[in-house]
Amino acid sequence: MQVLHSGIKKSKENALFVTVEDYPEKLNYYAKNFGWDLEDLQKKKKFEFLRIPIDRKGYKIIDKIEEKARKIKAKRIVIDSLSALNINARMFDLPLKDQPDPTGIISNRKILKIAGFAPFEDISQFTYLFINRINDIGATTFFITDSVPGTDMLTKDGVSEYACDGVIQLQLHDTSKNVNRTLAVKKMRGSNIIPGMNLLKFTKTGLEVGEFKAFF
Repeated sequence: MQVLHSGIKKSKENALFVTVEDYPEKLNYYAKNFGWDLEDLQKKKKFEFLRIPIDRKGYKIIDKIEEKARKIKAKRIVIDSLSALNINARMFDLPLKDQPDPTGIISNRKILKIAGFAPFEDISQFTYLFINRINDIGATTFFITDSVPGTDMLTKDGVSEYACDGVIQLQLHDTSKNVNRTLAVKKMRGSNIIPGMNLLKFTKTGLEVGEFKAFF
């Protein structure tokens, strides 16, 4: 949310927050605690929420996200979260570009609307195709997901870290003496990265990246 709010204020990049787990009213309330007036940005058509239902079989999720993004000309999108979408993958239909077109009309983006949709039961296949279809929208997209506790796996689905251009890992280190939160850039295509962790703090105005801790 902080990334989206900052993008609107500093870079004039309109934003869409796609949520599966939370209601927009609750997220607006949370945002106000950090000084982010999302309701005002919504009135100005710079920011919008889209809540994804999990009780509608055949929900055309890509169409709905694209429609909202185009409406406000979103340049940044957050998907919260891939983990929740994976649990409900059977409820969603994703467009298939290569599906035979019975109308014989295949041109530009029309194939996404005409070629047909398919429900998915394989989580890995759903995740990979979902990320690729969202990328077709042309916005900078942040996919939130979680990892498997006690393992070296970056994600539960095991494929999103390969499908995405970058991976930023947030961790909670809870010891008997203290609790530390850290941020580490694990992958960023087209950029040099330094392996290591930065301390991450919650402040009254949002998250703050602090001192760098390198691995040796």
